Amino acid sequence: MITAEAVRRLLLDAAGEGICDACLAVACSVRLDEMHDLTDALLTTTSFHRRDGCISCRRSVAAIAAAKCAHCSRPVVPGEDALEINGDMLHAVCFMRLASDETIRKSRKLSQRSRRLIEEAQRRMREGTV
Repeated sequence: MITAEAVRRLLLDAAGEGICDACLAVACSVRLDEMHDLTDALLTTTSFHRRDGCISCRRSVAAIAAAKCAHCSRPVVPGEDALEINGDMLHAVCFMRLASDETIRKSRKLSQRSRRLIEEAQRRMREGTV
């Protein structure tokens, strides 16, 4: 279905930005009721969600948007490994990067503390105040 792919592509190109059914229908040259059916089908996947405004016509209407990663801001493509954590979508790779960044930060902090304690112990041994 060419129209469904066109809608999916339009939404992925504007990841995170809501586009209303009316604007999508005009862009794809289809009837509004057909577009409602297409967007309803897309909303059944985790890669698409509702927004409260349209970026195209600037109206405050129900709109659909492609999910984007909270870390890298790239779109979360349907079928791609992704996690939803506290309402934020993250690629699995981005989540692993964030988790390892925290581990690396803690490791560096502990390493600095260890070096400081070793230097202090060596200083005490040289001074003979053990």
